Amino acid sequence: MPSFRCQGLTPGEHAFALEGGWFEEAWREASGLGSVLLRRLLIFCSGADWLDMAGFTKHVSAYGFRLTFAESHWTDHDTLIEHLTHPVCGFALKGDMRTCTCACAFGERGCSIWFDGPEHAAGRLDLRLVTVQGDCEIAEYNQVLTYAGGPSAEILRITGRPSGAAVVCAPGCHGRHGKVAFLRRMDEGRRREHAQGRQRAR
Repeated sequence: MPSFRCQGLTPGEHAFALEGGWFEEAWREASGLGSVLLRRLLIFCSGADWLDMAGFTKHVSAYGFRLTFAESHWTDHDTLIEHLTHPVCGFALKGDMRTCTCACAFGERGCSIWFDGPEHAAGRLDLRLVTVQGDCEIAEYNQVLTYAGGPSAEILRITGRPSGAAVVCAPGCHGRHGKVAFLRRMDEGRRREHAQGRQRAR
């Protein structure tokens, strides 16, 4: 039976690493932390009720996650940090550097939190926690989760609204709510690609 495990870097990964040339070694060193994060992504769900999570990389060896919360459903970041740094189920991260405005006098909530990777997985984890305050923006996230097939009970818990709630803009809102339309365009594009691939395979 043939093995589908790739020995070393795939051709695409090797091309990515060589594109910058000078950072291939740093990229290889940080790949262990990336692997750890992928295997424990569900910790981000157990420690926080976010509307959206986006991943990013920076400085070659840093992995980042931007978590967006509804203002009314803000989860204390200490709960998430407790889960991430748990000695058994967590990442064994080192250090905890924060820029926190949770108790800001202006009512804003947002944090930037950095951790260094464990001894065996060099790199850095960069967390950014932000809130959405506008009712119409929270409703738009509700529609996105509904479109993506999220469970109704989960959508209600995270957004505070039943699944599929309408987006009603308040006066002065920018009115640019295109997340669901973007997802529909992406979905249609993928369906066309799939159909073309099936035709070529015949």
